[in-house]
Amino acid sequence: MKDLIIWDDTFTLGVAVIDEQHKKMIGIINELYHAMKSSTEKENLSDIITELTEYADYHFTSEESFFDKCNYPGAKHHRKSHELYRETINNFLIDYHNDESVLPLKMIKFLGDWWSDHIRGEDRDYVLCFHACGLK
Repeated sequence: MKDLIIWDDTFTLGVAVIDEQHKKMIGIINELYHAMKSSTEKENLSDIITELTEYADYHFTSEESFFDKCNYPGAKHHRKSHELYRETINNFLIDYHNDESVLPLKMIKFLGDWWSDHIRGEDRDYVLCFHACGLK
């Protein structure tokens, strides 16, 4: 079965720790996508969703600590993007837990689009700042 997000060079930022975190995040999203497509039991989906939300929080915290360390001028806007992501995912999860139905395709589409666009867009904006700060 094809992955939802296929890692290629357009995702690579050249900041090793961030690139590795992004690869792991995309791997979790693809795992969730495959589990949803194969109608995995709700318990398994719940475990993957927990990993997805916890790892996103870990990644955002890591990235934001680099904003502070490197005095990234776009930090406020970027943090707001992370907050909106968390709110959107939380709303999807509330709906999912209240409905007890299959994980909505809308959430999967959001994850695929958001992470692809975010890594290739907003995250690319901090690369020069991070490199100047010594992060490679």
